[in-house]
Amino acid sequence: MGAMTADVVTFAGILGNEASLRRLERGLAMGEVSHAYLFFGPPGVGKRMVARRFGAALVAGGDAGAEDRARRGLHPDLTEVEPEGRFTMIPQVREVLRLAASRPFEGARRCFILSADTLNVQAANALLKTLEEPEGESVFVLISASREGVLPTVASRAQAVRFDPVSIPEVTRFLEERGVAEPGLVAALGRGSVGLSLRYAEEDELRELREAVFEAGFAYSRDFEERHRAIGRILARAEAVGAAREKSYLEAFDEPDRRSKDGAKRTGRAARDAAVGEALELLALVYRDAAVIRAGAPELAANVDRMEEIKRRVSESPEADWAGAALSLGESRASLAYNVSPEAILEVALSRIRRKILVYYPGS
Repeated sequence: MGAMTADVVTFAGILGNEASLRRLERGLAMGEVSHAYLFFGPPGVGKRMVARRFGAALVAGGDAGAEDRARRGLHPDLTEVEPEGRFTMIPQVREVLRLAASRPFEGARRCFILSADTLNVQAANALLKTLEEPEGESVFVLISASREGVLPTVASRAQAVRFDPVSIPEVTRFLEERGVAEPGLVAALGRGSVGLSLRYAEEDELRELREAVFEAGFAYSRDFEERHRAIGRILARAEAVGAAREKSYLEAFDEPDRRSKDGAKRTGRAARDAAVGEALELLALVYRDAAVIRAGAPELAANVDRMEEIKRRVSESPEADWAGAALSLGESRASLAYNVSPEAILEVALSRIRRKILVYYPGS
């Protein structure tokens, strides 16, 4: 492939991961483009935005107008495949392969962006042959939270590009420039994810979820009924997050048909499940804050607006294994991938904390 004239602003405004962005820019400038990439790293650190910018530059081939259209989703040779619910299905992959085998409509090449996390074994295997024996000028950009979450046969045939969380000070400065209230707190809650930080700044439903998590997080000393009510409040807030996402999805259609309504429901359910996962992350963050406060390093705490409450809980239970409580939630987060009911996951998480971790709390 010949060298492309890479626009220096291809990745302008994207925070963090400078080394990975320079590597991609260098590939564009020198025409050293692989047929497949795997962008991996935690959610919300810019992988998808970079994939869209990278794909736009690839299909445009140095044409600034075409690159602008591609960025706005108006170029026929840049295709982003959205999962149908939790998974990208085989018919979707087959359509991608059909397009990949044909010439570009108008661009220098075709580019396909897919969520590798959502490919089931059958869909991944359907894609594998094309990755092994690429045809034409098509480029695949696969996005995943980790390399381990992708079938080894797929990962080995793609050029891996790592994305790390953005530093909290960098996110804080970005939020300050946008005029976000409490930028330090919002950046800390985002845990290195610019997208998640912005959601905490803008979405009432997510802030309400955090309030419910704080209540549940210190419900370990209460009876079963009270813990059950605390779990119910988390689930109600997660449902509200899902409902808001479903409504937002439908607002893009003037007259939603059955297919778009089904897509909205799937999107809402996925957002609800993600909110349950976020609740577990927040719960772990609360206990981590308690651990650093007990260790004498309160400046490392994330929930700076709730410091007095956490300090009080630490003083009430000086022997509690707060760090162990945070670590114990990892298994509960993993359960979300196996279609375990959110209520059961939360009940097990709080029960484990009560019975095995925070055994020194008075009255437990």
